[in-house]
Amino acid sequence: MTQANTISRRKFVAGAAAMGAAATFPLGRSAAARASMNGKRIAIFGAGMSGLVAAQELVERGFEVDVYEAANAFGGKARSYGVPGTGFGGRKDLPAEHGFRFFPGFYQHVTDSMRRIPAPGRKNGVLSALRSLDDLAGDEDGWGITYSGGQNESVKSLIRLRDFQRLPNPNQLANPADVVKAVQTIFGGLAQPTTWNRTIELAWFAARVAAFVTACDERRKGPWDDLSWWKFMRADGRSTWFKDNLVKGTTMGLVAVKPEVCSVSSGGNIMDAFLWNLMGYDAGPLTAYALRFLDGPTTEVWIDPWVAYLQSRGVRFHTGQALTGVNLSGGRVQSANVVDGSGTRRQVDADWYIAAVPVDKLRPMLTTPEVLAHDPSLELMNELHVDWMNGMQIYLKKPARAAASLVGIFDHQWTISAVLQEQLWRRNVSKEFGDGSVKGIVSIDISTWDRPGMLTTKKAARDCTKEEIFREVWAVLKQRVKHDPAFRDDNVHSWALDPALKFGSSGVVSNEETLTVQTVGTWKKRPKGPTAIPNLFLSGDWIRVTANVCSMEAANQGGRQTAMAVLEAAGGDPSDVFIKNAIATPPAIEKLKQEDKKRFDKGLPNVLDAAVRGPSIKLPKLF
Repeated sequence: MTQANTISRRKFVAGAAAMGAAATFPLGRSAAARASMNGKRIAIFGAGMSGLVAAQELVERGFEVDVYEAANAFGGKARSYGVPGTGFGGRKDLPAEHGFRFFPGFYQHVTDSMRRIPAPGRKNGVLSALRSLDDLAGDEDGWGITYSGGQNESVKSLIRLRDFQRLPNPNQLANPADVVKAVQTIFGGLAQPTTWNRTIELAWFAARVAAFVTACDERRKGPWDDLSWWKFMRADGRSTWFKDNLVKGTTMGLVAVKPEVCSVSSGGNIMDAFLWNLMGYDAGPLTAYALRFLDGPTTEVWIDPWVAYLQSRGVRFHTGQALTGVNLSGGRVQSANVVDGSGTRRQVDADWYIAAVPVDKLRPMLTTPEVLAHDPSLELMNELHVDWMNGMQIYLKKPARAAASLVGIFDHQWTISAVLQEQLWRRNVSKEFGDGSVKGIVSIDISTWDRPGMLTTKKAARDCTKEEIFREVWAVLKQRVKHDPAFRDDNVHSWALDPALKFGSSGVVSNEETLTVQTVGTWKKRPKGPTAIPNLFLSGDWIRVTANVCSMEAANQGGRQTAMAVLEAAGGDPSDVFIKNAIATPPAIEKLKQEDKKRFDKGLPNVLDAAVRGPSIKLPKLF
């Protein structure tokens, strides 16, 4: 049997206390109507995370907001959908996601938005739809994570780890060696079954992570933004286990960016935020321990109530309206152009314009000679990169009973992760969805689309047919989770693949919803939100925000950051918009970062960089 390891949850220390039909309104306004708004008309293009956040922050502060969305649905990559024609007998269509949703415990921007969205029967609004790991615990050991440590490893049962009792108070980490030990404790489960080599490589990984979290911001955003996570980890020459489960698992498994191109400042941010969260630092009403999951399909329990709330505040939504460009006059945007599905083109006029559109769709509009003449920095958008991370659902006749609801398979070339959806939802799947015979849902993310398959095909996922993608993914799940009898061919009811993937007759696959990836050297090239064109603003997880990883949290922060810029430009007060401009760092760690700043100013390496040589680590010096 393949190696599978389970990391259990522990109770979070220091814890804390229908969408209606979207009518299309006239795209123009009378002169009298425009004058009455006193320069507060805002046009937002894109109804994904950033667009919805910006709409919420601005409508709540008196702006007249119109949102234009190219699709006929809201939520962008975060939304869920029903598989058409699968609901019978009064049941809804089978639910599917563009990629399963999980919410790291350190999220605060997303959760702040959720708590402000009213939802019937929920005390804390949509925030109450999130289930914590304590809530999901089903036995004395609680909820866990199953991951594949290698297809050739064989064990008879899942390896269980008890709650993290050894984690120190983060303010007791007095020196870098303490930080290394803490990282080893947190990631120790990944080294099961323990071998001498894995112990050494885990120590190496812990030292590299500790080097980042004790490094000053100048080092992170400077030379380490120009270095890849792969090179920072010095992965060449190390074991396949180290590369797959530690280096690749911390980038591809979480944010779908290859470690060979992921910048250290991006990959390290993930580790930084998770580390302090797992130690209980900065806990509050918006945070939780480790992870949370929604208790139902994303659009149903989150996006629909959000849009309904915004409509109740006066936001007007215009679906099927894709931004195609802006018209400039006197150095400002005079109007924007949109086109609908029939090819009908119209102009949108407003006082302020926010483009919350994916960077690959927006840059052809903003890197024209006319626009660049006013803001040459926008040409740097051409150096930002996108990649694929798309979802698949496999519907089962009998529910899976794996020991953990989250499965990570990092040693497969496609980087496959999955959740057992019905274990996370408060739903009776067979009564609510489909034809009544579906009782289990495996929701899958495929994060690597340009590398060959390993079991049923040698083609890259993006070169496969839909059926070939399903066969490879299902074969991997059967091989890696074969301790669960639900993963058998005769238990498959049906499956669905992300509709953003378009399969042409020539065999070429295109992706209508890519995601931005934070690659080496791009921090300085990302726009901040405001442009040199005074009434044009950009938003998304691809602008320069603290999170610096493609995620819902980064997109949400981007929407807030842009809303603040609009408020300031319009003469309002942006100070009451909640935003965290830095990852919360324990005071003890801040002292270590200050010491590193002194070394950085002298041209010296981080102290943990100085303690390692080549492929080995000086263990006695650190421990």
